[in-house]
Amino acid sequence: MSEAHGTSRRWLYWLPAIVVMAAIFLLSSQSGLRVSEDAAVDKPFRITGHLLAYALLAALLLLALSGGRRPRARDVLTAFGLTIAYALSDEWHQSFVPDRTGRLDDVATDAIGALAGLAVAWLVLGLRASRHERRLGTEA
Repeated sequence: MSEAHGTSRRWLYWLPAIVVMAAIFLLSSQSGLRVSEDAAVDKPFRITGHLLAYALLAALLLLALSGGRRPRARDVLTAFGLTIAYALSDEWHQSFVPDRTGRLDDVATDAIGALAGLAVAWLVLGLRASRHERRLGTEA
């Protein structure tokens, strides 16, 4: 595989994370976004949405940073930092949207989701790399 092809392919790992970031931005731009007027119904959906969105974002950032290979600790820390920076910027963005507020407790929820997503991605990418290494070892 040529160096140019490998570089262009590596950038493809970033596309899913960019799509998720765009989706978060678009949802955050919605004025008064609610599932229900009843807070007892709306709040659990909002929390779940934050957890899942930021778990997915963190996992996809880890995939992009590691290039699909076994992630290093530096990749995990960078993915976490980028996810939290995006969560902070998202809450700041929401402070300008009518009927929305920027809330630090949402960033804390996002951080919990990010940690869960990173744990799952770390395991999946690590298992995938181990399987690939074993396959290479049996072919030699």
